[in-house]
Amino acid sequence: MQSGKQAARRAPQHKGDKFGRRRVAALLDQLAGSGRGRRLVERLCEGGEAAPLIAAEIARSADFARLYKQARTLEIMPESGIEPVPALVGLAEFDDGLPFAAKFDRFFRPRLGRRGDGFAVIFDALNSLHPRPLIIETGCLRIPGNWEGDGQSSFMFDCLSRERGGTFVSIDIMPESIDTARAACSSATHLICNDSVAALHALSGIAKSPASLLYLDSFDLDREDPMPSAIHHLLELTAGRPLIAPGTIICIDDYGIGDPPGGKGLLVDRFLSRIPSEVLHAGYQKVWLLK
Repeated sequence: MQSGKQAARRAPQHKGDKFGRRRVAALLDQLAGSGRGRRLVERLCEGGEAAPLIAAEIARSADFARLYKQARTLEIMPESGIEPVPALVGLAEFDDGLPFAAKFDRFFRPRLGRRGDGFAVIFDALNSLHPRPLIIETGCLRIPGNWEGDGQSSFMFDCLSRERGGTFVSIDIMPESIDTARAACSSATHLICNDSVAALHALSGIAKSPASLLYLDSFDLDREDPMPSAIHHLLELTAGRPLIAPGTIICIDDYGIGDPPGGKGLLVDRFLSRIPSEVLHAGYQKVWLLK
């Protein structure tokens, strides 16, 4: 007599079951790599492996990483007309009807701490040189309201772009940061979720004019080992080289760290000191104007 297990194993599969398994296998081929889907289905259905273990294996595959990056690498824009949310960045009393200079003096600068002087220089230069600025930022707003720690530059650039009819693009590799910036900023802000070097390279090929401001503040700085961050920011400048021209303002955040200082801008500083440029400000941030 056959055991119950033997009978179940030999029972013919319904055509619908076979079709369903083929479709699942085809889906898993896309997620985990061509040819792996059928084996993953077998392991799940016949081998009895736990679904979380198989899911974790899929998540580590190169094909899944490619699909995830492709899905996240897009311009994330709210519908036209969406307004900023000042309360999200700790500005409950914010008066959006004021001119930008008044907003900066009243609401922004008192909260910026050591970055206050640097941003004052940046906005003065933009005001005098670029009536409708193109601002490109790496490293977007990630912790709402953390003015002294992060600077909230995305919110300020959004405000300036709305007032001047300019364009503001912010790039970050972390979806969580993109979501935070999208919630705080208006539809004047264009957000790209991708590696900043790759995104700057892509923007360099499609931009119709040089950037007014290139604000580099992505790869976090390790004070004990600043070189990885410094190399990344030099790669950003290299990828965005076609975006800069005479009149472009370049800023590196987290510069005034160490003795001698350099921080994130350790290598960018060396490059810009060898081409025609003027140092507008050197403090916690360093700001250059290309000549």
